[in-house]
Amino acid sequence: MNTRQLGILAVIAALSVGATALALRTGTRTIASDRRGELVVPGLLDKANGLTGLVFRQGNDPITIEKRGSGFAVGPNETGFPVKTDLVRDLVTGLIELRFEEARTNDPARLSELGVADAGSPGGGKEVTLRSGGSDIANVIIGIGDSTVGSSIGGVYVRLKGAPQTWLARGNVRLPPTRADWFAAVDLGAKRFEIKKIELSGGDKEAVSVAPAADKPGELTLENVPEGRFAETFKVSRLPTFVESFSFLDVRKRTTPAANARRMTVEVDGGLRLVFASVGDLSEGWVQVSAEATADAKREKATSISSSVDAYEFRIPANQAETLGLTWPTDDRSKA
Repeated sequence: MNTRQLGILAVIAALSVGATALALRTGTRTIASDRRGELVVPGLLDKANGLTGLVFRQGNDPITIEKRGSGFAVGPNETGFPVKTDLVRDLVTGLIELRFEEARTNDPARLSELGVADAGSPGGGKEVTLRSGGSDIANVIIGIGDSTVGSSIGGVYVRLKGAPQTWLARGNVRLPPTRADWFAAVDLGAKRFEIKKIELSGGDKEAVSVAPAADKPGELTLENVPEGRFAETFKVSRLPTFVESFSFLDVRKRTTPAANARRMTVEVDGGLRLVFASVGDLSEGWVQVSAEATADAKREKATSISSSVDAYEFRIPANQAETLGLTWPTDDRSKA
């Protein structure tokens, strides 16, 4: 090999070293690990049956969940409203199976890049604390996912609470995207075509009455539209969503409703009456729900609904709160 060739090799080697150094400075740092294949939460399988609760923190909105009988509920100092048991099961199963794949950065300034900074801070992850009795048996911050881990399950970035080291872990921890997704569904057991009448009243707003269209089964129409007003068919069409698929963003213990609350009373075929009453300012979306049987055929159904809703208030989405405030608009379309 001549002098010229040796010089070229030296230049290439120098460039390679420089490129490597630059990558280490600018990329997410990878640290050699001797923990590959180890469980992220060792011993959790043996402790899972003794799980008494968990705390889930995302942003600044933690939710505390405790075991109640064969299920789980929000508590102990919150509402006691039931949560979806399958979500708790999937979460615990995911943590049991999670294994270290590769160590990553331990620089506190870079935790947000992997979504494993402390919950509530910029780039914060989803913090999960599992409890058994009065002790924490796991405390893990779950970050962003990574599909490059060699399996169909993929991987996720994690950090043990209080430790600076981050890891790429093999496995998948299923977590609900929002606080509301933890809550068990409330089934009001009524369909659009079963609605006989809807009345909106109170709240210092005009009363509105809605009934099924005689020639269009399942479609509702406003009754007795005053002169100079018009029916907002889109808002009317949203009214049945309250009973068909009641959705809510949050839940709290029931308080005393306002004396002049905005109310929506829904008469359901077969003898069931459902009432939605606003609590506080209508724009805040808090409502109380009640059920009453107006015929023996629906007495059992009304009792079942009451057991699910009587102790609580629900915060409904903004579009539903707006629909609850439906009144008669002035018909100025001719001026447009």
